[in-house]
Amino acid sequence: MKVFRDKSPPLNEGIAPDAEDVRAALQRLVRSSTFASSQRLQDFLVYVVEESLNGRADEIRAKTIAMDVYGGTMSEMARRENVVRVDAGRLRRKLADYYVEDGREEVTVFDLPKGGYAPEISIRSPGTDQPEVSERETKRHTWLRPFVGITGVFIFICVAAAIALVSTNRGVPVNLPVDGLSQDERSAIFDASPMRLQAVNLANSGRDLIFPALEPARLNGALTIFKGAIENDDSYFGGHAGAAQVAAMIALVSPDADPTGDMLRYADAQANRAIELAPETGWSQSAKAWVEFTKGNWPEATEFSYRAQRLAPNDVHVLEFVSLILLYAGEFEEVVTISEDALSKIDLDRGYVFQNAMGSAKFHLKDFEGAVSAFEQVTKKGGPVGPVSVAYLLAAHQMLGNESEAQALADKLSREWPDSRVDILFQRLFADRAYGVELGEAMKQANWKPKVNE
Repeated sequence: MKVFRDKSPPLNEGIAPDAEDVRAALQRLVRSSTFASSQRLQDFLVYVVEESLNGRADEIRAKTIAMDVYGGTMSEMARRENVVRVDAGRLRRKLADYYVEDGREEVTVFDLPKGGYAPEISIRSPGTDQPEVSERETKRHTWLRPFVGITGVFIFICVAAAIALVSTNRGVPVNLPVDGLSQDERSAIFDASPMRLQAVNLANSGRDLIFPALEPARLNGALTIFKGAIENDDSYFGGHAGAAQVAAMIALVSPDADPTGDMLRYADAQANRAIELAPETGWSQSAKAWVEFTKGNWPEATEFSYRAQRLAPNDVHVLEFVSLILLYAGEFEEVVTISEDALSKIDLDRGYVFQNAMGSAKFHLKDFEGAVSAFEQVTKKGGPVGPVSVAYLLAAHQMLGNESEAQALADKLSREWPDSRVDILFQRLFADRAYGVELGEAMKQANWKPKVNE
């Protein structure tokens, strides 16, 4: 068993951590809130620690973890080993988070050094900093979190200043990759399984096809892409998360879809699979949130939404679904806060739906000028444009007294989407249908005349 000792005076100088103490600390860790929703990472860590305690640290390989923890047939081992490599990175991040939060007072500390799977177990004195390696991991992965209090603000300012000093390109976004993978991790995935990398690439291309969401052909194309990602690698969570979001969207917006039918059941199954594979990702949580929203489970939908936003505050695709759910829940101030915070940190190459949601929220907050500005910015940047954004834009102009602009937009809505009944759709989507009625009334004041089916 490898033993790492930090630079502060340890409690037991010259003595390796006691096996009984190690197991007790391990149980506290896996039962913590940090690891509560990560059963697979719990099993991963328990396995490698037990192997080390039993004198087999040098025998721990991706293959042994794949066989003993993940299971499956021999033909699946190459794919499982790839999952082990990705999960090892997630476990390192989780451990860093744990020792900042739930495990900050722990004496027995676990680490998983890069380049191997044998854990390092150290003893530290109470009140001292965590081991140097874990500290670096912590700083690298927790600086994007929402900060509370003066200390958090101070740390954030220091990190931001450091980035400004070392950056030679002020246009580089500060957000993480949308799939959460670094270039090195992508290379490692390709070396293990090109099919896995293809699944990742397919799933991320599918995310760009979901919106505007009122185009059936677009949604069907996106669902086909996500199903292709699942076929390439069923163990990659992104294919399942994306399929869940699109299938739930189809069940939600299609006039002839049964909201309790096969499509929604499929979406629910895919969301649960994504949570099973990667519960610690914002994408999985936002997929689950969207399915719960489609089912009408508002408390669950908002809970998963807030969790998704905390896990992936800079993933624009997560923010799209989070902002829509909070919008329909009537949490307008939260939508504006989350969206403006993201815009202050991310350099966008185009417009996204969460900006449209911010415009919608501002409309319901009576900030009609802000609503017009938000929608126009999305249009200028090539973001999604559809009957929903046009409806809100014309309603905002109408409320500002810009009757000619509102009338022109009403004509465009009637001409280009003659069958669209967004007024009825939004009465169905909002938890409080009065907000949908409010939108419809403003549209009618601009002389928009909905088509009446004979």
